[in-house]
Amino acid sequence: MVRLAVCDDEQEMIDCISDKLRAHFPEKCEITAYVDGASLLSGHLKERFDAIFLDISMPGLNGMETAKKIRENDDRVKIIFVSNQNELAYKGYLYGAFRFVRKSNLDQELLEAATSLKEVLLFQNENIAFKTDTGYIVRAAEEIKYFEADGHLIYMACKDSTIRINGTLRDYEERLKNLGFIRIHKGVLVNFRYIRYIDKNAVILTCGKRLALSRNRITETKAKIKFFQEINYKHNLPV
Repeated sequence: MVRLAVCDDEQEMIDCISDKLRAHFPEKCEITAYVDGASLLSGHLKERFDAIFLDISMPGLNGMETAKKIRENDDRVKIIFVSNQNELAYKGYLYGAFRFVRKSNLDQELLEAATSLKEVLLFQNENIAFKTDTGYIVRAAEEIKYFEADGHLIYMACKDSTIRINGTLRDYEERLKNLGFIRIHKGVLVNFRYIRYIDKNAVILTCGKRLALSRNRITETKAKIKFFQEINYKHNLPV
């Protein structure tokens, strides 16, 4: 679920931005609208937004003032300013703005901002629930090194432990495909963050562990590693 907030004092602009965002995030996108900075601040205390699309010129608490207050207790949420005040673009970055979208060029710049946002959200430290024989456990995506199948059993290797979990490798491949995990073998799903290099028929992890690499998956594995690394580098994300 991608949770977005759109704040603008013009309902027509809220509707326009929201429609474009829904088109770009067709899968599980929740958008909450606010007509002023004060109501956004109140909502932000109750909701956990992934990103906020924020107008600058609003009566009462303007966008810059609102962003400043948001940053006092949240340095994670992505703030995208949407404004006609182009001369204030530089000031937006004082509050960690992710993008500055000009209303005069809304279609093109909102698309670019949404595309980049979608890429970044792939790599956020998402917590994932896994079912075991004794109940559910939760692990952050970045803590998981790889999954390995042993017959009908699935083992999840994390930084601090290896845990037997229920399910199938195919299910986990589908669930985690946008979080940096690559199927390198019919029995192995690996987190790209822990790959050091590829050596013939094996993937070598940063810890020295060798994982089997299927010959018919070599090209695809290399392409996916490059794809994830480029996104990581582009947005200066931690590995």
